[in-house]
Amino acid sequence: MKENVNNDVLVNAEAFTIATQMYVRLRRVSSRVIDVMYLVSNKAYAKHIVVIALATQDAELERYVARLIPLIDLYPEPKAVVVAEQRDSFENERVEALNVYSSEVTAEEIYQAQVSHHYIGALR
Repeated sequence: MKENVNNDVLVNAEAFTIATQMYVRLRRVSSRVIDVMYLVSNKAYAKHIVVIALATQDAELERYVARLIPLIDLYPEPKAVVVAEQRDSFENERVEALNVYSSEVTAEEIYQAQVSHHYIGALR
């Protein structure tokens, strides 16, 4: 496990280095600005930026792309299962919150809500 974590850190560090160099070069060549942190963490975005970089037909960008492509395949897969579980728990909390507020409003609650409006009059 520790070896796997170290490998992920090395992949991210190398990808970050290449991505920052691509950022500078793309900005100079085509006035295009990219999100380096998102490129390092998202496979689909990284592939999209590779296509954009190759479309510029710049030799230096092509070298960066050649270094980045093997690293993109090593990116860790996103954990969609955790996101789905979090969404389900959020929905359950939302339903519980709706159930709390769905009760009838009492006369006492109406009076308490109106008391704050009488505060200024009470000072006179």
